[in-house]
Amino acid sequence: MELIIHPLVRVLMFLLISVLCFTLPSAFLIAWRASTSLLDLALGCLLGLVTEAMLFAFFAMRAAAFVERLYRLPMRPALGFILRSLFLPEWEHPIGEARNGDLTPATRASVLVQVGGPGALIVHESNLVLLEWGGAFARLIGPGRHRLRPFERPALVLDLRPQSRRRRVNAWTRDGLPIQTDLYLSCRLRWQPNNPENEARLIRMAYQLDTGSGEKGYGINWAGELADEARALLARRLGRFWFDELWSPYPPPWHAPPHPAPRVAGEPSLPEDLPGLWGIPERRPEDAPIPARWEEIRTEVRGELEKWIHTRNLDVEILHFAFDPPTPWPEVEPMIREAWLEHWRVPWRGWTVHLQSRALREQLRQRELARAMGQRELLEAIAAVVQQEQPLQDPQRGLQRLLLRLGELIRHWSHPDAGLLTPTDLLELVYHLQRMARHPPAGGGSSVQGSPPPFPSDPGLE
Repeated sequence: MELIIHPLVRVLMFLLISVLCFTLPSAFLIAWRASTSLLDLALGCLLGLVTEAMLFAFFAMRAAAFVERLYRLPMRPALGFILRSLFLPEWEHPIGEARNGDLTPATRASVLVQVGGPGALIVHESNLVLLEWGGAFARLIGPGRHRLRPFERPALVLDLRPQSRRRRVNAWTRDGLPIQTDLYLSCRLRWQPNNPENEARLIRMAYQLDTGSGEKGYGINWAGELADEARALLARRLGRFWFDELWSPYPPPWHAPPHPAPRVAGEPSLPEDLPGLWGIPERRPEDAPIPARWEEIRTEVRGELEKWIHTRNLDVEILHFAFDPPTPWPEVEPMIREAWLEHWRVPWRGWTVHLQSRALREQLRQRELARAMGQRELLEAIAAVVQQEQPLQDPQRGLQRLLLRLGELIRHWSHPDAGLLTPTDLLELVYHLQRMARHPPAGGGSSVQGSPPPFPSDPGLE
């Protein structure tokens, strides 16, 4: 009804002004010259028409100058807007276009955007346009050709096509190492025609994410806002892990060894729950990713992002979400790899030292065993010599013969390669033999049949 009343009022006003402009000059000429000729009547109508045209041109130019200063438009588009608003309010020219998620450059520079209709706007497929009238939201239009009412202008454009965004994510791990990765996000808006609730959510989202259309155009970068939020969530999630949990060059030390460790004969076995030195990696650090943990992080971050979308009441569907394996910054990567290699060499060095100590211990054990057996044989031989060379008639001569034979025997058994007798052992042995020679046992031979006499333990011997 309003669209019909306003044109009728304008037409009546124009007719009234035209009648006054035509009649007043004619009546003045007839009264001045006291004539009723048709020539005077036509001359008066002509003067009225010229007067009306001059007045209209004057006021139209003043109105166009006002629109030019108010909306910062050139004079010609401003004058065209004034004429269309007065005489052609239903005209569908000029024509603007909305495509690829924004208004075309020609449309952004036209009077349709600066002031508004009358005019027409062609919305291409997969685009939505929010129209404003008098600075407030008017309506939401979809694909098609739409006529704009006077002062109705396009404000924002929503792109319904799937959007893909890539973001570089810089984060710090729990142990303070800088890492970086690339995030990939694909999403789209849910558009349900003739659904007031869905349209209301889209309208709120458009005005909520609008950051001004002066330099960035009239398209809403809702996918960019979502990608920025995903970048913040991923950086926060990566910061909860140690660096080796995100990219480890070797399996954890608590993994069971693939093969049991070799055992030395006579050595006790190690406990089964003791982390051994056999979990040493056999692959380079760069070939040991942890894809299971990355998938866990991706699932958690996507869930948090969907929760954020639900909290903000946005009609957005996530099509794809992924990120590259986290890597250290190029500035610190050489130092990290050197630390990895050093840590990788530590188990090998420890195992080498362990094997060397076990070999040395086994060597000492074998030497001590051979030394003990040699001492036993030596004592048995000494006991046999003492039993055979016991001095009966001439103790002095028998003692000398006994000491000579014992000396040869001792020199044989105390060879440096054998190492069976130390200097202390030799002194104790000589002292013991002297005492045996001076005080022979009653039955002859050793004190106990078949067993060597024990060494004395005399503190004053040293």
